[in-house]
Amino acid sequence: GVAKAPLAQLMVRLDDPSGGRILICGVDLRHLDPGELRRGAALVFQESFLFATTVAENIALDSGASRDEIEGAAAIAQADRFIRALPHAYDTVLGERGHTLSGGERQRVALARALVRQPRVLILDDATSSVDPTIEAEILAGLRRELETTLIVVAYRLSTIRLADRVLFLEQGRLRATGSHEQLMASQPGYASMIRAYERGER
Repeated sequence: GVAKAPLAQLMVRLDDPSGGRILICGVDLRHLDPGELRRGAALVFQESFLFATTVAENIALDSGASRDEIEGAAAIAQADRFIRALPHAYDTVLGERGHTLSGGERQRVALARALVRQPRVLILDDATSSVDPTIEAEILAGLRRELETTLIVVAYRLSTIRLADRVLFLEQGRLRATGSHEQLMASQPGYASMIRAYERGER
């Protein structure tokens, strides 16, 4: 069994499971070339580091992405509009003595950084928690529409959980059940009590 946060790390092989296997398209992660896995899977955390350089360079990093690709990724991440409102748009320098972004803006730049690499598997580990729920819904809709990728969302917020096609319910590090939010509410008392606790916390 594994806890929630390490599960996301196991899926991109930042760590290996102590028991069992993790398969992608039927292939054990241990048998994949590490470079191929890094190119094919992207993990975006709740807190992502931004460099003291331009917005465009923060998104592109070492990907070799063109400006069109950078702006396209930012559009899917719902970041293009606020970036264009910055003093120098995509050429605005961030951090240190540069421009400071809000938490939700930082998360969207980090997501654009992952998207510009066109990953086959995209894992968002509480990565939109600081984004307004309406914008978050637009982001997830855009990911479904624009990307041919497997999207895995680790989330605490009820509005996020409701957006998932399939929910995996982990309890004490073990997978207890899988299904839609409505199915789990009806069949899993532990899931229902957890959701009610989240709802109280969101008020």
